[in-house]
Amino acid sequence: MESRNGLLTFGIFVLLAVFTFVFCLDALAVPNTTYGVLALIGYVVCIAASLFNGFTSRKNGEALGVWFNSYGVIVSIVFVWYLTRCGSAFKWW
Repeated sequence: MESRNGLLTFGIFVLLAVFTFVFCLDALAVPNTTYGVLALIGYVVCIAASLFNGFTSRKNGEALGVWFNSYGVIVSIVFVWYLTRCGSAFKWW
């Protein structure tokens, strides 16, 4: 993956994370199951795709691998926050 393509992919991932976070906030503010499921799918896609791109970039010796993996960790932290908020909203704990 070239640098420009990697940066474009990284930018698309950031945009996807922003939309996912907006869906997550809307699902938590107003009980909207559709937005909640979209946020859940968005977080899983963000994490899986960023870790896949991070590991393949690192295997090819590109510097963007660190950025993709860092992005995956940050999105994972926000995903855990979302899951805990959903758990307390559904009174699972």
